[in-house]
Amino acid sequence: MSLTGPIFLDGIIALTVAAFVAVVWLWPRLTRGTPWHVAGRVGSLATVNLLVLLVAATQLNATYLFFANWADLRGALTGDVTQTSQHRGGAEQAAPNIPVRGRAEPVATDPVPLAVGPSGLADYVVHGAASGLTGKVLVQLPPGYASAPTARFPVLEAFHGYPSDPPSWVSVFHLPQQVDQEVAAHRLRAPLVVMPQIEFPRGVDTEGVDGGAGRPLVETWLTRDVPAWLGQHFRVVANRDAWASVGYSAGGFDAAMATVLHPAQYGAGIVLGGYFRPEFGPFYEPFGPTSAAARHYDLVRAVAERHPPVSLWLETSHADPVSYQSSARFLRVTRTPTAVHAVILQNAGHRDSVWINLLPQALRWLGRNVAGFRP
Repeated sequence: MSLTGPIFLDGIIALTVAAFVAVVWLWPRLTRGTPWHVAGRVGSLATVNLLVLLVAATQLNATYLFFANWADLRGALTGDVTQTSQHRGGAEQAAPNIPVRGRAEPVATDPVPLAVGPSGLADYVVHGAASGLTGKVLVQLPPGYASAPTARFPVLEAFHGYPSDPPSWVSVFHLPQQVDQEVAAHRLRAPLVVMPQIEFPRGVDTEGVDGGAGRPLVETWLTRDVPAWLGQHFRVVANRDAWASVGYSAGGFDAAMATVLHPAQYGAGIVLGGYFRPEFGPFYEPFGPTSAAARHYDLVRAVAERHPPVSLWLETSHADPVSYQSSARFLRVTRTPTAVHAVILQNAGHRDSVWINLLPQALRWLGRNVAGFRP
């Protein structure tokens, strides 16, 4: 019996309806004031309410596939998840060092500093000259940034999923703390972490793409405006081997898109449960599936034709229908100098807890293989 199949889901609904009917039928017999009758009323109401919550939970799980199957649910409870690794393409350490033609945003010799609190975490409103968008950008400065006024730092640009916002990287994924732990263990060079807004307006699943005339140019915002703003105001390294992306789910697509389509800016990317062509929601579809824009954002096609010299770390699972098929196609067409390290889970759904647990592993890969992030 499948965790997300109709037999289980319909069975839970039928059981809930049956329990409700039973309570209505038995209630007149439970109206006396004895302890046993009171306990019967409490127990029957609790049972029905628990079943209603179970219906809601199972239906949500079937829709969003937080747990793909029973093995995935068991693995989440026990922490026992089977993991295998694959390598495709060229050398992971070499790819970010290969010279690339293309546009990279300039880095100021004397950046104009912005106000930052004592925690090093600050929220800014940024206007993008190239995209015309104005959005929020969350920045976490590395420890020692203020005390080393001549030092420059690598950049890790973090793309959130949908629906979500930049603070999810702090409150849910604890990305700054995870980065600090790897830095303290001398497995990662301390980066500046930047977390930009992706939904324009809030609540719209833009998939991080340029929507064309009359629609937000989100790719331009993420890959040109945000890097240009960082280069103007923060002491960051200019080399592409010191710029990397990271994202989960829809943000995983954005991380892959930024790295594959803009290799002059980003030398590496981390893709957690992502996919390799945009998957728009029902209320926003800026271009058709056969359009030139759709071909532009087909990253399987892009990597097969261009072979960008970048390194990618990606996670997917056989049980994750959102990411697995396109990730498998992406791996099949990867050729040198593109380099991909793939972590493939046997049974894992499409949920935050899977990706949070894998973040330290991905950050260690970044510090080990990408020169600009090597301690």
